[in-house]
Amino acid sequence: MTQKIRRMQKHLHTKKVGWCGLGAMGSVMAPHLLAVTDNLIGYDVNPHVWQTALSNPDLKRAEQLTDLAQTDTLITMLPNGLAVRSVCETVLSAGFSGTIIDMSSCHPQDSLSLADDITAEGSCFIDAPVSGGVAKAASAELMIMAGGKDDDIRGAQILLTAMGNLQHVGPVGAGHAMKALNNYVSAAGLLASFQALATAKDAGISPETFIKVINSSTGRNNTTEMKLEKFVLPETFNSGFALQLMAKDVNIARELIETAGYTTPVTPALAACLDSAVSALGQQADHTALYRYISDKPDAEALNK
Repeated sequence: MTQKIRRMQKHLHTKKVGWCGLGAMGSVMAPHLLAVTDNLIGYDVNPHVWQTALSNPDLKRAEQLTDLAQTDTLITMLPNGLAVRSVCETVLSAGFSGTIIDMSSCHPQDSLSLADDITAEGSCFIDAPVSGGVAKAASAELMIMAGGKDDDIRGAQILLTAMGNLQHVGPVGAGHAMKALNNYVSAAGLLASFQALATAKDAGISPETFIKVINSSTGRNNTTEMKLEKFVLPETFNSGFALQLMAKDVNIARELIETAGYTTPVTPALAACLDSAVSALGQQADHTALYRYISDKPDAEALNK
């Protein structure tokens, strides 16, 4: 470890870090920061989080959102851009001055607009969404896609690398664009894999054989390698990533792709299929539960609603 990094770590231990959003991902990401700061304070709108999701006594509890205004760096991990903007406006009004890092999945244009408002108040903004799910969050192996200015990213490097592998992907908004595009590709593989698995079973191919063959062939992808055997075959459907969040990200990607002029018939069809599945399975359904929707053989009209 270089002397520069040691100095940065020592300095960071004296800084106050706030975390807003302690759900499935935030509750396992935030504790990693205790390796690089002695002053970590968390807040969640759901008070039950502190009884059910968190067990680390070194993570201090904020009694109200405005307590986070007294921190030097604020990290948000929230369901959508509206929630992120609301939190940011509240803490800025309460006197926050520092760096805001949004690790949620939001629309890049919303991030750009929010960044303008934050910088106008004398603070700085980084969008740094993640990929890897709860398992990678727990082991601090997330892929972190950061958008922002070089100096801002360097200033947040120690915090971000405590939670995973940091990649500076471009200016503000690029992180959220990268996340949406990643989930678009992931969702396409998810849907295709589920269709193929259901069809293979109808053809007399066992799920175990299907997985073995496809993972030794060119069709292998994250779904076939990481999700089928663990979440689909046992029908637990509990990977920790909601279907409605995937649908949200795919719709963001659809807008980006259409605006850039690269749309094909697959693009709106994939988004429509996920939206229809959310309607059928409910807002709380895990994204792996899409297999239930596919294997129930919905008709073409339902798939394209």
